[in-house]
Amino acid sequence: MAARSWSLSTTFNALKNRGFRWLWLQRLASSATFHMGSVVQGWLVYQLTGSAFALGWVGAGWSVATLLLSPYGGVVSDRLEKRTVLFWARIGMALNSAIIGLLISFDLILVWHLAASSLCTGIFFSFLMPAQQAIISDLVDRETLLNAIALNALGTGLVGIFCASLAGWLIEIGGPATVYYGMAFLYVLAIYTIVKLPDTGNSADTSASVWGDLVEGIRYLWRNPLLLTLLGMGLIRVLFGRAYNTLLPAFAEDNLGFDPAGLGILMSVPNLGALASALIICSLGNIRHKGKLFLVAGGLLGLSLALFVSTPLLPIVFGFIFLVGFFDNICRVVSSTLLQAQSDKDYLGRVMSVAMMEWGLTPLGTLPAGAVADYVGVPPVVIVQGMFMIMLFAAVAFFQPKIWRLD
Repeated sequence: MAARSWSLSTTFNALKNRGFRWLWLQRLASSATFHMGSVVQGWLVYQLTGSAFALGWVGAGWSVATLLLSPYGGVVSDRLEKRTVLFWARIGMALNSAIIGLLISFDLILVWHLAASSLCTGIFFSFLMPAQQAIISDLVDRETLLNAIALNALGTGLVGIFCASLAGWLIEIGGPATVYYGMAFLYVLAIYTIVKLPDTGNSADTSASVWGDLVEGIRYLWRNPLLLTLLGMGLIRVLFGRAYNTLLPAFAEDNLGFDPAGLGILMSVPNLGALASALIICSLGNIRHKGKLFLVAGGLLGLSLALFVSTPLLPIVFGFIFLVGFFDNICRVVSSTLLQAQSDKDYLGRVMSVAMMEWGLTPLGTLPAGAVADYVGVPPVVIVQGMFMIMLFAAVAFFQPKIWRLD
C-alpha cells in the first residue's frame, strides 16, 4: 500500500460537501450541550445527595428511554425524512434545558426533576441519534464515510475541551441555571443548522406497519452475525468503558479534592484525547485494517481506565484519562464506520438504532458501579471495569477473526 502523506485537504475532505458542513455545525452546537450537561447534572446531583449511587440512578432515566424507544427511533429514521426527525427532537431538548434552568432559578430544583429531565433527554435521543447517524451516509460517499464520522468526533472533542471546563466555571460564576440557559441557546443554534440541511428522502417502504418494519430489522440483523458481533462489542464498551464518566464527580471530590472548576477540567481532558485521535484519523483518509484498529484500541482503552485511577499523582491521572478519551474515540469512530459500511442502506436507521439502544443498558454498568463505589471507592471499581475490557476485546480478537480482518 502506498504511503499516505498528510494534507489539510485530506483531513477536512468531508467538509467540501455543503450538506455535511451544516450537519457538522449542528453537531458542534449539540455536542457542546452534551458536555456542559454532563458536568452540571453530575455536580447538581452530588451536591443534592452526596451519593455516587445517585449519580447512576439519575442517569438511568435516559438509559431506560433509550433502551425502550431506540428501535422505534430507527424505524422512524428509515420511514421519514431524517431532517424532520432531527428538527423536532432538538426542539424538545431546548425546552427541556430551559425548564430545568427555570426550576433552579426559582430554587425549586429537586433530584427527581433531574431524573425526569434525564428521561426526557433519553426519549428525544432515541429518535434523534439513529437519524443523525444514518443521514451521514446519505450526504457523503463510502470513501468519505470514515473521514465524515471522524470529523464529527473531532468537533465533539474540540467543543468538549472548552465546554466541560466552561460549565464548571459558569457554575461558580453564575450558578448551574446559567449552564442550562446556555444549553437551551445552543440547541436553538442547532435547530437553525438543521433547517439548512438538504432533503435526503425516505429509504424504507412505508407501506408496511411500524411493527412490521421493526420485526424485519431484527430479522436482518439475525441474518448478519458480523453486524451482531460489532453491536455486541459496542455494548461491552458501554457497560465497562463508559461507566467511569458517571463516577467522575465522586472521584474528583473524594480522591482529588477538586471543586466544580476542577471537575470541569478533569472531564474536559478525555475530550482532548478524543480530539487528538479524531484529528489523526481524519488526516489518514480511508485507512485499511479497521477491524484490527478497533480491537487494539478497545484493549488499550481498558488498560488506560485501570491506570488513571491507580495513582494519586495528578499529571499521571490527567495523562491516562487523556488516553481513555483517545482510545474510546477510536473505538467509537471505527465501530460506527464499520456498522454503516456493512449495513444495507434500507436498514441503516434500524441498525444504528440498536447501537443507540445499547446506551439504554448503561445502568447495568453504572448502577452497580455506583453502589459498590459508595462502599469501596471509585478506583477499585474502575480498575475492575478496565480489566474486563481487556479480557473481552482479547477474546473477540481470538474467537472472531472476521472482525480482525475487516477493512
